[in-house]
Amino acid sequence: MWFKQIVREETGCAAYMVGADNGECAVFDPLWDIEPYLEAARDKGARIRYIIDSHSHADHVSGARRLAAETGGELILPELADITYEARRVRDGDVLEMGEVSLEIVHVPGHRPEQINLLVYDHSRGEEPWCILTADFLLVGDVARPDLAQGGVEGAQVMFDQALPRIAGLPDFVEVYPGHVAGST
Repeated sequence: MWFKQIVREETGCAAYMVGADNGECAVFDPLWDIEPYLEAARDKGARIRYIIDSHSHADHVSGARRLAAETGGELILPELADITYEARRVRDGDVLEMGEVSLEIVHVPGHRPEQINLLVYDHSRGEEPWCILTADFLLVGDVARPDLAQGGVEGAQVMFDQALPRIAGLPDFVEVYPGHVAGST
């Protein structure tokens, strides 16, 4: 398995690429400029199989549809996403497979009702998850704002009662990769 973080320095928004030894890869939360993903896939000799948006973004313009059109990769969105275009819908517990890599969908409402995270398994290392891509749910030292898609109290309750328990039982060694890094605005 290979793994790459791509950060837009101006906003601190992070996207991720996960690749398998079978020559396939996935892009999670791609930003508008799709060239970094195309370049990384070329460098690895990989075909972009899955393009996944975690939720409706308010902090950056998604490049998911552009990347899918350019590569023929499958566009994946949460089951609850309010969209008017064609995409495969996923829900909690669904698994996307690429060679030795599995990407498990984890529904984590609160920041946005539809938000998903990806639990990444590298079966060549073992059967436990290796990392979780948390998009705008878990941040460095914080959790996401719960007041953007609903009332703040309601969003915080959903995050506390539903989203946090979904990840609380993960092994301590699971690495966490957020959708924002230092310097985000």
